[in-house]
Amino acid sequence: MSDDRFPNIMTVDVEDWFHILEVEGGYTRADWEGLEERVVGNTDRMLGLFDEAGVRTTFFIVGWVARRQPDLVRRIAAAGHEIGSHSYWHEVLGRHDRASLAADLAASKQLLEDLSGSEVTGFRAPGGSITPGQAWAFDVMMEAGYRYDSSLCPGYSSHGGFPSPYLGPHRLRCERGLMDEVPSATIGLGGRRIPYAGGGYLRLFPYALQKAATRLENRSGRPSNVYVHPREIDAGQPRMDLPALRRFKYYVGLESTESKMRSLLRDFRWMGARAWLDAHAAEIEPCVLDVREHAATQPPQPDPALVPPAPEAA
Repeated sequence: MSDDRFPNIMTVDVEDWFHILEVEGGYTRADWEGLEERVVGNTDRMLGLFDEAGVRTTFFIVGWVARRQPDLVRRIAAAGHEIGSHSYWHEVLGRHDRASLAADLAASKQLLEDLSGSEVTGFRAPGGSITPGQAWAFDVMMEAGYRYDSSLCPGYSSHGGFPSPYLGPHRLRCERGLMDEVPSATIGLGGRRIPYAGGGYLRLFPYALQKAATRLENRSGRPSNVYVHPREIDAGQPRMDLPALRRFKYYVGLESTESKMRSLLRDFRWMGARAWLDAHAAEIEPCVLDVREHAATQPPQPDPALVPPAPEAA
């Protein structure tokens, strides 16, 4: 058992098997309603794992999923887990303009609050897709009432990457004030930092590496931030016709995820993102990353054909 002085952060991104980002061979929003939905059964399995371990976590939920599966959101909240937003449409931020992101954030927040009966204060961008060029999004989050973000990767990322001197939770100085940040957990490999504790990295890397990296984080006074998706414990999910590299990244190690989760839950102490931030507010107060210079840069305008539509009225 790891030293309890260093609790770690466990999070779940609640999306279905077809919610894939920016890739040929994936499904579009127009396809979703006609596809088999597997998110309920997979999420319930995860709830069972957390209940067995006595762990309460943060579930960042896609609004489209919440709209179709309201009872699932209610069950997650009733089990004592924090509810956060994973956006409404599960789209990378680079395809949003300011107005569409504001509408997305507001709709998902309102919907999740109505279903859970609790305030939603945390947001995670799909794919962790916030780069310095999307720093304007932090002010949009704050305007919508979010108080912390969990999207940044202080290293290599397929969809994001945001250079930062802070490898653990810290604060962001935005035009509208300060907000908290819970970044991806990363390790140094080959001269760059890469994530190790979530998604394809969790499935690809052996548990011995996961365990050693988490212990290293804890000895450095930082929590690991593990994120998983319900589909990652579902080896029988339908397969999409994806390009070879993306197919490997999307499906590698599905059979190992549940076992690794059980080991992590056994070997370390875990809590949700908001609970960790509340318990460690004094520690992160002096750790402030100023993003105002990035946010002041005029963002590139997305292709209008790719901008997500306004969500359904919440």
